[in-house]
Amino acid sequence: MSRKRPSGEIRDVPIDLIRPGSQQARRHFDADALRELAESIRESGVVQPIVLRTRVWGYELLAGERRWRAAQQAGLHEMPAIIRDDLSDTEAFVLGLIENLQRESLTPMETAAGLKRLGELFDLKHAAIGERIGKSREYVTNYLRLLNLVPDVAKLVNEGHILLGHAKVLAGVPFEQQLGWADEIIRHKLTVRGLEQRIAATRDKLVVFRPGKPTDWQVLERDLSDHLACPVIVTADKAGKGELRVKFHSLDELDGVLAKIGYVAH
Repeated sequence: MSRKRPSGEIRDVPIDLIRPGSQQARRHFDADALRELAESIRESGVVQPIVLRTRVWGYELLAGERRWRAAQQAGLHEMPAIIRDDLSDTEAFVLGLIENLQRESLTPMETAAGLKRLGELFDLKHAAIGERIGKSREYVTNYLRLLNLVPDVAKLVNEGHILLGHAKVLAGVPFEQQLGWADEIIRHKLTVRGLEQRIAATRDKLVVFRPGKPTDWQVLERDLSDHLACPVIVTADKAGKGELRVKFHSLDELDGVLAKIGYVAH
């Protein structure tokens, strides 16, 4: 049997026949922003249609849940929608995820979970996930690293108490240290750079400077350790031949180092 083709036609659908899709990536809706959108809808109506597909009980919402919720608050009985009965469950998930990413309407942890699910569905590496959604490999890697945050820290990130830049750094430290560093960020209002420096300082004892090593080499090691948030050791002979060692404590820390030096996997 051939799959149904999308009509592309916009029709008004009764709001009470619509239910959110089970695979929606978005779970958090800011109450104040929702009220503002509801007021806008009361004044001007729904500007962009939502996307649905038909079910025996009504319609499944694929994209536009925030608009649907705001339209309910605004007291609408119907709202414009495009029916996409041509989509499989996987395609429906991807459509909703991409729309939310384009609108930047997901929390950081929702984005991370959505990207992970996309990679699992199609067995995609980070670069391929990025191509699928129109983002860079680094974008994907940075968000997926957030899945290494402990639940209490992930909650702080979702609530906006900790910024994404801080979260990416915290994802690279051991689980048992994350909440303590999160508290440091909030109490001392640390910048991302400040956080990296403090974490690097606690690891300085891992960088052993040999007696007699020139001061400029020691300064270089400290600066690189701060920049990469990992212990760095530089050795060189009089001819200038040597090596640079970077010590990491997990694959997530390694991903962070690679991102900082601009490495892109192919």
